Amino acid sequence: MVIRGYCHKRRSLAARGEPEIPSGGSRRAARAANLFGSWSPSPTPVCANASWSPRSVPPRPRPRRARPEAVARGGITLLEITFTVPEAPRVMAALAHRADVTVGAGTVLTADQAHAAIGAGARFIIAPNFSPEVARVALNAGLMYCPGAYTTSEIIAARAAGAHVIKVYPVGVAGGPQYIQVIRDPLPDVPMLAAGGTNLENVIPFLSVGCVGIGLGAALADPKLAATGQFEEITRRARLFVERVSEAQTPAASRPGG
Repeated sequence: MVIRGYCHKRRSLAARGEPEIPSGGSRRAARAANLFGSWSPSPTPVCANASWSPRSVPPRPRPRRARPEAVARGGITLLEITFTVPEAPRVMAALAHRADVTVGAGTVLTADQAHAAIGAGARFIIAPNFSPEVARVALNAGLMYCPGAYTTSEIIAARAAGAHVIKVYPVGVAGGPQYIQVIRDPLPDVPMLAAGGTNLENVIPFLSVGCVGIGLGAALADPKLAATGQFEEITRRARLFVERVSEAQTPAASRPGG
């Protein structure tokens, strides 16, 4: 998702005659330390290190929305619900009415899934790949579309088809911030979101080399924590990410003791 410079990015895309990023959702989401929180209970392109699948039963059954709600309490209010979640549209619908979060869909692989997400109130569509069919549904509905790509050819093709932001995946474990820095030389105007292996240690380096946002998975909302009911730990981790980015954005002279 477009997180850093959310409103500015909307204006720049519209000025170039490209599909405008929807302005809906809470302003708090746009200000929440410029982070994007992603939630999934099974291995997905965003939550890469999840350790249990939908076939597993957590020792303490809780509503499937408990994990994204824990993330939101920590200040990260752009929430991605992936289609690896059982009854994902129901989870989206349960959260979409809240004024303090902006809910979107992840791992959207088919046009049918995109339609289901839109019907559930999703405000953005994310995928591990670029699909012309999914792109058409998302863009026709006025939703922000963020497909996954890695090589420059893949990135250019997705952008040419109307993608607002490109999820460079899995750059956290394959290339890191240095890879983003290299490919931004020929692609300086392509908004990129780093995902797949992102964590508290590399979030600032990714933003520093020009990523407009970060997709967070297991490093934030570890499925093992949810399986054992440790939602306060998920909230604590969210706050750490918020604090890390906020500190990086605050001029040194404005910091306490600065």
